[in-house]
Amino acid sequence: MSGCKEEIIKVRGRNTRLLRGGEGAPLMFLHDAFCPAWLPLHDRLASEFEVFVPIHPGFAGSEDGFEQFETMEDLVIHYLDLCEAIKLVRPALAGSSFGGWIAAEWAIRYGERLRCLVLIDALGLRLPTAPVADVLSLDGPALRRTLFAEANCLLALQTVPDTPSVEAIVPTILGRRALARFAWQFPDDPRLLRYLYRAQLPTLVLWGERDECVPIAHGNAFHDGIANSRLLVIGGAGHLPHLEAPGQCAKPIHEFLRKHER
Repeated sequence: MSGCKEEIIKVRGRNTRLLRGGEGAPLMFLHDAFCPAWLPLHDRLASEFEVFVPIHPGFAGSEDGFEQFETMEDLVIHYLDLCEAIKLVRPALAGSSFGGWIAAEWAIRYGERLRCLVLIDALGLRLPTAPVADVLSLDGPALRRTLFAEANCLLALQTVPDTPSVEAIVPTILGRRALARFAWQFPDDPRLLRYLYRAQLPTLVLWGERDECVPIAHGNAFHDGIANSRLLVIGGAGHLPHLEAPGQCAKPIHEFLRKHER
């Protein structure tokens, strides 16, 4: 975790693990279900911005009171409460995959509390003609093929091993439990597409060209539904372009955040 420090923040009496680093305008990054950690992309972004990576309720380090979270709106309100706890006002918000779903739900409800939005291969939409993969039913090799452009590369094997290391067993179980709470069978909100028009803030939509988990049709739908948005496809990347291609993602995110720094 180079370039960041770790804190435990009390949010309505619950412990929430928070990773943060850098200086500058604030950026909150909501992680995906597979990499609840400080990543090389965060180091790149922290060269110009103060980056906050909170660990979602239910994931390792943020397990307190997980039974209180039943809907996506519960997660959105949790992050509003976290912002109040750390005195974070109108941050830029980025989210990848599951974190992108939370970010989109936040933007349609409380967009005035955000400066701008970055969605990276976000879950959340229900498109009958482009269904999302049921990642909770897949074993290690099948999950790697779904998430990564190169399923057998070292990064894919380290992120989704066939057998988790001893120290990773509990965090892996907690992460899958948390994802299952909101994404079992249907990793979406059937109303989200209808209300995307309410996300009236500048938005950058990034999508991996070879995403086998959430088809590019979802990126197009986010772009079409959010009026003030731009869609950028990351060539050669799968569902986790921020992990597979941090340099390709960092440049457009930097440019976008600079443009909307105030």
